[in-house]
Amino acid sequence: GNPWEVKRNDVRFKVSFGGKVDKKDGKSVWTPAEEVWAVAYDNPVPGFRTPTCANLRLWDAQPLEEFDLGAFNAGEYDKAMLARERADAISAVLYPNDATPEGKELRLKQQHFFVSA
Repeated sequence: GNPWEVKRNDVRFKVSFGGKVDKKDGKSVWTPAEEVWAVAYDNPVPGFRTPTCANLRLWDAQPLEEFDLGAFNAGEYDKAMLARERADAISAVLYPNDATPEGKELRLKQQHFFVSA
């Protein structure tokens, strides 16, 4: 990692994707299909010939739960790590190829993630 990068565990927001809208007591209620944490990382950027320093804030997508122990115990190893892999793809893959439907979905998720954070 970057030694100047400071993880800000106190600055995180839940970002939701997809899902469905149901009617409940005459109101529309959104149930997201996927949720991740947007966790802030601050990088100090010193100014030229000045004692001040600005922060460059970057964001990392992290799963709400790192590991699905129930899926792991059931022998579903891929499913146990799925949330981590899906969250990693959001903030780790720069400029995904959007020639496929999966690439378009990932790019849209990235745009929504960074705007929401």
